[in-house]
Amino acid sequence: MDIVQEKRLREGALVGLVGAMAAVANLPAHWLERIGVQVDLLMAVLGVLVVLALFLYVRFFFFLVFILLIAGANISDQWATELGLSREALLGTLIVMVAMSLLNYSAKLLPTGLEPKKRKKNPEAILVLLDAIDRHNVSYVKTLLTMDFDLDDTNEQGVTPLMRAAQRGEFKMVQMFIKRGASPFIVGPSGKASEVALQNNFPAVNEFLRRVEEVQAAEAAKRAAAASKPESAKA
Repeated sequence: MDIVQEKRLREGALVGLVGAMAAVANLPAHWLERIGVQVDLLMAVLGVLVVLALFLYVRFFFFLVFILLIAGANISDQWATELGLSREALLGTLIVMVAMSLLNYSAKLLPTGLEPKKRKKNPEAILVLLDAIDRHNVSYVKTLLTMDFDLDDTNEQGVTPLMRAAQRGEFKMVQMFIKRGASPFIVGPSGKASEVALQNNFPAVNEFLRRVEEVQAAEAAKRAAAASKPESAKA
């Protein structure tokens, strides 16, 4: 089982746990009492499993949001009355928060304040990604990119995923890697990714990567110039 299958298995297990908790919560109590199941105990066990799954799998930000959702769903009517809160409105708001959080997680529209400063290296993911490129499997590459590891890491031969995609003429993959922050300036055994594309007769990929190099080099020069200005000039 590779890392993508493991990821999907964890996702399926998490969805299954949440679904089971929701299903049990809405079963008539007398159904469970007939077979000797204590509803409170069962809900407590499922709740602990869901919390552990969320803590181990999702980002801490979403872990807190889900905890709030669970708390809001189980707040007592007495507490809600004393606090002047509508239980339904609170639950609806928290559900919207979860939906917006998941949307932000997939689209990365807003910073959460918990983003890693530097992506972690994942040699296994690099090898699986290189294999997916060799097999021209775009959908698999997209799945791997959701794992958010360091795309500038290399295999034992010093080849990055961007270089391999350029070597294979995988224009769409090259664009995906650049969008995800892969550097076009890393030099491998056959040179930069743009040079690798030209060597393998993929001029469109070469032209695209050269434009990216020019744009990124110009932006880096601007940042360096701004950083070197005296404080008085910045003011």
